[in-house]
Amino acid sequence: MTTSIEIVELRTLADLNSLYQLAAECTFTKEQYRTPLRPYRLIKAEASCQYQKHGRRCAQLHQHGYVVELHDASQVLIGNCCALNHLGLDDEQVRGQFKQLSATERQNIRRHRVETLLSQRQSLIERVRAANSKHRELQGRASEVLSSLPQRIGELLNNRWKSNVLGISWDYQVVKKGVDEKGKPYEERHWYPHSFGTLKGLGVWLQLGGQRYQERLFEMRKRLEAIPTKSRLNTAELESAEAALNDMTELAVIERELHAQATLLNDFLEPGNLQLTVQLVSSHQARADTVKAVHRLLGQSLDVSPSQYVAAIDLAFKQRYSTGAIRIGS
Repeated sequence: MTTSIEIVELRTLADLNSLYQLAAECTFTKEQYRTPLRPYRLIKAEASCQYQKHGRRCAQLHQHGYVVELHDASQVLIGNCCALNHLGLDDEQVRGQFKQLSATERQNIRRHRVETLLSQRQSLIERVRAANSKHRELQGRASEVLSSLPQRIGELLNNRWKSNVLGISWDYQVVKKGVDEKGKPYEERHWYPHSFGTLKGLGVWLQLGGQRYQERLFEMRKRLEAIPTKSRLNTAELESAEAALNDMTELAVIERELHAQATLLNDFLEPGNLQLTVQLVSSHQARADTVKAVHRLLGQSLDVSPSQYVAAIDLAFKQRYSTGAIRIGS
C-alpha cells in the first residue's frame, strides 16, 4: 500500500522538513547508517549532505539525494554522489537499495499523477468534444468565406499571409509639363504609391483543413474513453492512460489556436477590412466579382452594379490625386 507521504513530490528543503524530523546538526558514517527512506530531487541545490567523509562532514549543497535513517532512528540527508560513491562504495546491497528506492519513488509519483488526473477523465472528454465542436464551427465559417470569394482572391490571401505581406497599395501617375531653359517644352511622368490599408485577420484558418486538428481530437477522445474507470490500474493500463493524458498538453494548444483563429476570422470579416480584398487584383472583372462576394458576406445589397462600384473606387482615387493613370502596386 502506497502511503500519502510516498506520493508527495519533494521539491524544496521546506518540503523535506515538513515531512521528516531531520537531525540537521548530525553528521553520520557508514557504520551509523541503517536504511534509506526516500529519494528527492529539489528545484534548486539547497539540501546539505550530512555524510562524513575524509574525517569531516561533506556539507555539499545538492538537489538530488536521499532521506536515510540511522541506527538510533535519526533522520538525515545524504547527496546522491555520497550515497552511491561513498556510502555505497564496495557495497552492492546499499547501492541496490538506493537505486530501487528511486525507481519505486518515480513509479509511485507517476501513478499518483495519472490516477489523480483520471478523476477528471469525464471533464477532459467534454473538453475534447467542445474543441471538436469549435473546430467544426470555425471550419464551416472559413469554408463559407473562401468559397464566397473568387478563387484567385483566396490564393492571394493565403500567399500574403505566408509571406507576411499585408499592405495593399496602388500607384498613381503625376505628369509634370513645362518649358526648359532653352524654351523647349518637356513632359515628365512619375509614379507614386498610395496605401489603401493593411489586411487584418489572416491566419491558419485560410488552410484549416491541413492542420489535422479534427483527426488529433478524435484520437484524443478515443484514447481517453478507452481508459478503464476502475480506481487501480495495472502497469499496461497505467502506461496507456499516461499516454492519453499526455495528449492534454496538445489539447490546450489546440484550444488556444482555435480561439485565436476564430478571433482572426472575425477581424478579417470587419467591413472595412473585407473591402480591401477588392484592391488585391487589377482586373476590373475580378474586382467586380470580389465586390459581389464582399457584399454577400456582409449581408449588404448593392445600389449599383459591381462594375460601377469598382469604377467609382477608381474615379475617387484618380480625383484625389488629379491623375489619369493608376495601377496596382508591385
